[in-house]
Amino acid sequence: MGFNVEDVLEQMADAANSEVVDSIGDIKAFTKEVLKRKEESLKELALARAADEIDDEIFNMEIEREKKVVEAELLTMQIMTKAFAQKAVNAALNIFAASVRAAL
Repeated sequence: MGFNVEDVLEQMADAANSEVVDSIGDIKAFTKEVLKRKEESLKELALARAADEIDDEIFNMEIEREKKVVEAELLTMQIMTKAFAQKAVNAALNIFAASVRAAL
């Protein structure tokens, strides 16, 4: 049987890594999109505080509210990350299965 487990494990790791690397761009783009949507409200909050239209207490309350909004939007990333992890696992195990079949 021409099956070298070290080589196969290396190929599996490469396949999984390739899926993860490809996914990082999607995660970064999604995060930028979420933050871009908050740009105007954050700018208004900063200007209001700088102009003393709101005090530190209100500013801090608004920051906490913004954190919760961004966090809620970024929770979608958990779903994305799970999907990316599944793709990585599938890629790795497809390499394993193909290697075993080829060795038979």
